[in-house]
Amino acid sequence: MTLNELKFQQKAVIAALNHQDIALASRIMALGLVPGETIELMNVAPMGCPLQVKVGDTLVSVRKSDASLIALQTAK
Repeated sequence: MTLNELKFQQKAVIAALNHQDIALASRIMALGLVPGETIELMNVAPMGCPLQVKVGDTLVSVRKSDASLIALQTAK
C-alpha cells in the first residue's frame, strides 16, 4: 500500500520512500516522514491533492504524486 491509497483517518507505518530524486526524498524525511513512523490521513483537498497527514504531533501536506512513492504497511 502507498500513502495515496490510505483512507480517511486510517493509520499505517511508513515502510520506505521509493523516490528517485534524492533531494526530494531528503526533504520529505526532514518533515518527519521516515520509515518506522506512524502516519494518519487527516484530510484531502477538494480536488484530491494535496493530502494532509499527521506524523507524530505534526501535520504535513503531501502532493498526491509524492504520496504514491511512500510505501506503507498496516499499523498494528
